[in-house]
Amino acid sequence: MQGFFRWFSLFVFGAVVLAVVAYLVSRWMPFPRADADALALVEAPRPMAGRNGFAALWSLKYEVPVVEAERLLADELVRFDASSVWTDGNEVPPNRSVLDDYPMLEAEADAGMLCRTSGADCLQQVRMRLDALVPVMASRSVLEARVAALDDYDYFRNPFPARPDMPLPAFQPLLHAHTAHAYAFARGDHEAGLGGVCRNASIARKMVASGDNLIGGVLGIALMDASADLFAEMLAELPVDRPLPEACEGAFRPDGAMVAGICPTMIGEGKFALGTFRVLNAAGQPWHRKLKADLFLDQRKTMGKSARRHAWFCSPQAEALARADMSFDGRVPMSDGWTFSCLANATGCILDNIAAPSLAGYAERFQDTEARLRLVAAWRWLREQDDDARPIEERIAAWQDLHPEGRRIRVSAGGNALEMDLFYGARDRTFRLLLPPVSAAPQAP
Repeated sequence: MQGFFRWFSLFVFGAVVLAVVAYLVSRWMPFPRADADALALVEAPRPMAGRNGFAALWSLKYEVPVVEAERLLADELVRFDASSVWTDGNEVPPNRSVLDDYPMLEAEADAGMLCRTSGADCLQQVRMRLDALVPVMASRSVLEARVAALDDYDYFRNPFPARPDMPLPAFQPLLHAHTAHAYAFARGDHEAGLGGVCRNASIARKMVASGDNLIGGVLGIALMDASADLFAEMLAELPVDRPLPEACEGAFRPDGAMVAGICPTMIGEGKFALGTFRVLNAAGQPWHRKLKADLFLDQRKTMGKSARRHAWFCSPQAEALARADMSFDGRVPMSDGWTFSCLANATGCILDNIAAPSLAGYAERFQDTEARLRLVAAWRWLREQDDDARPIEERIAAWQDLHPEGRRIRVSAGGNALEMDLFYGARDRTFRLLLPPVSAAPQAP
């Protein structure tokens, strides 16, 4: 029996020694060059030229002059830097904002009267409740003016340090603004309606180009989608030779701006992810979190994995997919899975495996918005060719021959609409625009 225990003890001792050696080798493995390059790209400064409109966007819902908003934002930044997400081992509840001392401009009770954020037919919805919207639009006039003033800025970049409790602006007034433009158009002020919806598209372009984070980028393309839908609804009711406001010049041009926003947006999101990761694993956190980080989490290697996943969207492969309008699904590199380096970085590998699958769908939403603008451009061209007697299929084929790069457009089964497939869609994977009667006829035999 003593011999058995002796050999068993030696076996256990040897297993422990092997485990420790394997752990140390895994811990000391060199940092992959690809991860180091990605980390450097994500952490590099990203200056932008022009005026940052974040203070105006951040204070949009509050009765605060824009000049005062700049000062309040500076105060908020100081307070935020001095605060901590940890207190005695517990997460601190959200900080009270300096904006809470000011009245809000947007009444929540009005939200049910406004157009849906997603979906078309805003103009029709507004006409159905035109009289009921009179007091609502009057109460929102100051807010709508503040939304319009956002187009005076060049970009919108959040200056707060990346943390789980990082303040974000309220974007709802932006997405609700198209109701006011539909309201103006429905009451006969076509110039104001068209100018407003084109201005919204300009703001959306700046949000996408800012590369702030996924929230800002996705809301930017949502604003562009809603604006493009409403713009087409308005044009369908106007004569072909009706001059457009200056704000509409290039507002809905499919010039690649939406897909160009994929790279900076993913880098911005990567910077936020790294900043949040640093805070949650910083010194001064509860002892049990610190112990786990010291033993089972290699922070730099985990950050490198995360950075590589975000930086890939700026790679030549990603740019080629975006340029060819090919789906990212199945082509985005996933996590490395479980490798030998995970012995000393088990927590980091778990986090990486959980987060890896989520980014391709977001990138495809940017592609879909670019494709929507392509369809709007084709729709406008067909609308203007009112003297073309060719079947609709021949006309749209001719347009696509002149503009071969981008998503393929087809004529609907009934011949009364243009449509295309979308990569991403929670409910509908098809985008469709009804053609004005003069454009929809004749059809191919």
